[in-house]
Amino acid sequence: MRRGRILALTTIAIVLAGMATAGAAVHHDDGAVDKARAAEPLAAHNQYLGSPVDVPAGSFAFATVNCPAGQVPTGGGATTSGTFNYLTDSLATATGWEIGVRNTGTASQTVRAFVICTVP
Repeated sequence: MRRGRILALTTIAIVLAGMATAGAAVHHDDGAVDKARAAEPLAAHNQYLGSPVDVPAGSFAFATVNCPAGQVPTGGGATTSGTFNYLTDSLATATGWEIGVRNTGTASQTVRAFVICTVP
């Protein structure tokens, strides 16, 4: 009986801790904050979206985004407008995140880098 109570209390504590960290927001390069997505992240680290970068058909391009001053990158990635974009690079820089994308399609596509930042 005692083990069951301990297990139940531990489960409740884990669920409450997860709910408490779900308040991060998504920030765009232009300063806008996407409040509709603010509850999606499961960590208390903000996500920053870079500016859109056009990738012409059959071409390769880089996209970057930086953390605000005083913060460091902890992760990142890319968003893309099409299915013919292939992420060839995704890596941290000293101040943010950089991606490399190849567009193998026949039309221009758009990509954006994103970075997750925290205070060191």
